[in-house]
Amino acid sequence: MKGIFIMQKMCPISFKQVNERAVQINAALAVFSIIFFFLTPYKWIILVLAIDFFIRGFLNPSYSFYSAISKTILRIFKIKSLMVNAGPKIFAAKIGFIFCCMTAIFYLFNFQKISLIIGSIFVFFAALEAIFRFCMACRIYPFIYKFKDNQFIKKV
Repeated sequence: MKGIFIMQKMCPISFKQVNERAVQINAALAVFSIIFFFLTPYKWIILVLAIDFFIRGFLNPSYSFYSAISKTILRIFKIKSLMVNAGPKIFAAKIGFIFCCMTAIFYLFNFQKISLIIGSIFVFFAALEAIFRFCMACRIYPFIYKFKDNQFIKKV
């Protein structure tokens, strides 16, 4: 618990908070979407997922289709909120967008094995978030944020 508090103090991209439970459901939806992408002929799902990650990471998460589904599930099952710092989750959404794009591009250019490897890595980390609330992008975010701040200071 102490480590979570320290991370939240270390890495505020913003002082906004998000519901960790919704993030977990978003991660589960991402896992299902990637698996759906690889196991069915409906390859367009990777584009839907990439657009959703783009919306959550670069625009406004309130416009996210997956977040709307997650919030509906939370409301239906009356699951209690667990609020956490939004900064690392926004960063994780940006990483998710990059993984989706790489998975789709390699698949599109007939590098299916590379696409499968990237997609599998993505599924692994999304499943960690969905099941255990372990966000790898959130763990590396404080170091990147600190590095970014140090680069800014050197330029000034």
